[in-house]
Amino acid sequence: VWACVRLRAETISTLPLHLRDEHGKIAKDHPLYSLLHDTPNADMCAAEFWQAITAMQDLWGNAYALIHRNVTGGVVAIEPLDSEVMTVVRTGSGAIVYRYTKNSKTTEYPESDILHFRGFTLDGLVGLSPISYFAETIGGQVAANKAAQTEFKNGMKAGGFLKTGERILQPEQRERMRSELARYGQAENAGKIMILEAGMDIAGSSNFRINPTDAQLLESRYFGIEEVCRAFAVPPPLIGHTDKASSWASSFDALNMGFLTYGMRPVLVRYEQTITRKLLKPAERGKYRPKFSVEGLLRTDTAARGMYYNQMLQNGVLSRNEVRELEDREHVEGGDVLTVQVNMTTLEQVGKKHENQTP
Repeated sequence: VWACVRLRAETISTLPLHLRDEHGKIAKDHPLYSLLHDTPNADMCAAEFWQAITAMQDLWGNAYALIHRNVTGGVVAIEPLDSEVMTVVRTGSGAIVYRYTKNSKTTEYPESDILHFRGFTLDGLVGLSPISYFAETIGGQVAANKAAQTEFKNGMKAGGFLKTGERILQPEQRERMRSELARYGQAENAGKIMILEAGMDIAGSSNFRINPTDAQLLESRYFGIEEVCRAFAVPPPLIGHTDKASSWASSFDALNMGFLTYGMRPVLVRYEQTITRKLLKPAERGKYRPKFSVEGLLRTDTAARGMYYNQMLQNGVLSRNEVRELEDREHVEGGDVLTVQVNMTTLEQVGKKHENQTP
């Protein structure tokens, strides 16, 4: 669970969040841009803020942030709140109220003051917690780990019985025997030999030790890891679970693309739409839109990044200055022109050129 939540939260926190205008250009002059891209509040940078928001959403199904506004209604800061102590209530009038209890003090916030990011939801009011819905699976993992720890703590020695034949031990003898058994049962005494007196014998001595594979509960624990990964839509190899039987993807590039498409994209789209609904004024919603730049994931792959930029330049999708901006480089003169390959044309143009060359 920790590995899945950390991976999702840290991955999203590294994606630049831009505010773009209706022409697709970055709206750096808008006051909301620096809030989303650089510093959401005085205590956190953007990466820390989105990491905290994503972690809370994955653990509790919901993430909340308090919206601070100035006298004109403009957003000046967004401060994350503890999801564990937040309650969402719909009143009889249909209004949504957020009750935040911290240090035995409850504060009520109207919907307009809370930036609420919901996870997978059935009612549009609150998100569902993966921890709660997969409690049985996670509990099985915890039990398996505890069972393995107990076995190793006992030196992988199984409990059993001692036979005394027809003799009946006196209470004092039983107490002495229990004391000796407890002492030899400690891990530091594993492998030492205990003397059995008065004709005592071990019942089922052939099964005295547990097979190490059974003691580690490997199969159960491996299966549990994949179950947890399913809850968070994370490919197991990305958290270090490299079982040879895994069939998630044949290459790491395909693995990353699947994770981005099916694990990250639904979360990013919900973030973008929630920001548009709660932080932009009604008149601005048609002019501006927040957008996570997933191209940031290509920064670690130079070859893939170069191929992507080359395709965008050759097909007139990006200009050279736009590419330089993605690479954090200064603009150059004449770099705003869109270019295409000159050897690509239509069949109609080829036909006209052939007619003109015919004598």
